Amino acid sequence: MRGEPIGGVVMPVPDASTRTDDYWQECIRIRPTLVRIAARRCAAPVDPDDIVNEALIRGAEFNDLDMSRIEQFLVSTVTRLCADEIRRRTVATRMANHPRLVPPSAEDPAEFACDKAEARWLAIRILALPRRDRALVDMLADGMGHSEIARELGTTTQGAHSALYRLRKRIGAHRPIG
Repeated sequence: MRGEPIGGVVMPVPDASTRTDDYWQECIRIRPTLVRIAARRCAAPVDPDDIVNEALIRGAEFNDLDMSRIEQFLVSTVTRLCADEIRRRTVATRMANHPRLVPPSAEDPAEFACDKAEARWLAIRILALPRRDRALVDMLADGMGHSEIARELGTTTQGAHSALYRLRKRIGAHRPIG
């Protein structure tokens, strides 16, 4: 401590290291109270310790903090940080759920239009197929492999391959199905 003259009287003034030690000792004493306040005011997924740590850091960085009002300052800071976090989460939730604020898909509109036209073309072609061929398409769409299709049809795997080859030819598909 060093002295500072005030009105002719030398008053003791704590130096920076003493002030820092006093600050952190007081923080240790009131930390459990601050954690309870943060836990009550901020719901999950926010960790109350994170809020309290942020408040303690802000207090440590505040040069003109009145040491007799540390507890009030930190309680107020924790309360405000909780309010800020709730506000941030509320805005993020509203933005994520608002239909006009959801970013458009990265899909190219031309690609989407082509896929839609191809799906219509394929649906028309499939409806024109005999019932057995439509059943083959359904099995492929359900993700069945050639051996599973063969079991379902009561034939060999080679027989399933042949049936799928003939189906591709009838549909006029240029890409292999399955």
